[in-house]
Amino acid sequence: MTPKERMKAAFDFKQQDDLVPFWELEFQIYPEMFGKDLITGHAFAKLSAKEKERAMHYNAELLVEVAEKLGYCAIRQITGYWEVEPGVGASYWLPDTESQVRQVEILSRLAGDRYMIIGDAPGLIGIPPGNEVMRFVDDMYERPGELKEQAEKMLQWGIAYGRMMAGAGAECLLNCTDIAFNQGTFMSPAQIDEFFTPYFYRLIETLKKEGVYMMFHSDGNLMPVIDMLADSGLNALQCIDPLGGMDIVALKNRMEGKLCLVGNIDCSILQLGTKEQIDENVRHVLENCKFSGGFVLSACNIIFKDIPPENYQVMVDAHKKYGSLARMETPL
Repeated sequence: MTPKERMKAAFDFKQQDDLVPFWELEFQIYPEMFGKDLITGHAFAKLSAKEKERAMHYNAELLVEVAEKLGYCAIRQITGYWEVEPGVGASYWLPDTESQVRQVEILSRLAGDRYMIIGDAPGLIGIPPGNEVMRFVDDMYERPGELKEQAEKMLQWGIAYGRMMAGAGAECLLNCTDIAFNQGTFMSPAQIDEFFTPYFYRLIETLKKEGVYMMFHSDGNLMPVIDMLADSGLNALQCIDPLGGMDIVALKNRMEGKLCLVGNIDCSILQLGTKEQIDENVRHVLENCKFSGGFVLSACNIIFKDIPPENYQVMVDAHKKYGSLARMETPL
């Protein structure tokens, strides 16, 4: 199987014939592992039009190189600007929609025959920044109509953006909207049903008509809404947050044939654990989830700057060691 074929098989609940698919939501340790970095953000914005085009070809080549060397089955677009906290921008972003779409076009032409290209599809209300929480709560109770108007505008933008990504060559669209803390969803079940679920369903239904797979990411404990997510037509769920108490092995059995799970190696172990702990975490997840499709190995969140490259290499090596399907052992 090609890497893309492995990824598609997972989404379609078909058993791969060689190796469990592997992919990361975002990889941030390019300099530490490969001695070079993507050209994005403010540095990209200062370039001339010709320089931007060259930079995007360079980015695409680096993304493909990393996928090849680490064994990934998919490559995600470089996103637009977002803040990890108020005033602090994310590590990798492109400053305008035109550049984001063009980057996906270049990726698709360079590697779309071998790797699944994953674009974004924003457009849903999630946990607001800390300095906006009280206003959001007020809006839910005092101005629900205005909040729904905002949700509708966000949805329409997400649909339009997702269609641009699909048109540029993305075969899977990813929505990243945190809706849960470790204890459960940040809104009550009734509020989820009012302000999130209808828009989520429409996003999934509308964009799947473009012929793409749909994936959703959220941190936290999603068990209160897991059936809603599965019933929406969503193809895959990324994170399966162990810090939120989510057990990917138990969930794999429950979601068989309903929802592909993408996860859930503990990022805190990748950052601070021993090599033995990392190897064991990967072994446990793979040996219990690699059968009958419906599973993609990844960290529970992004591979962030503070994860030591030698620790991440342990995960890469463990994927090859325990993710092989040459011998079809019975799951533990």
